[in-house]
Amino acid sequence: MKVYQIHPLAAAIIFTALCMGFIGLFVVLPIAAIEWTWNFFVPAVSRLPSINMWQAGLLYAAITTTLFLLGVVQVEFEANKLE
Repeated sequence: MKVYQIHPLAAAIIFTALCMGFIGLFVVLPIAAIEWTWNFFVPAVSRLPSINMWQAGLLYAAITTTLFLLGVVQVEFEANKLE
């Protein structure tokens, strides 16, 4: 097995790119899907207007908050004491 040495700056850049991809996957992609779905279906079947990205983000936050408060999604943090 070959071991590669990587410069700390390059490692930081790779880590940042991975974090941005994670944010994009779990935040931006659902917001874009909510906006597209709303703008495609809702104005066609009702008199409600189209929404923009910020309104879709607020709708996403409301949906996730509701799921958390209903107990569908649970978040736990556990900290162990180091001895």
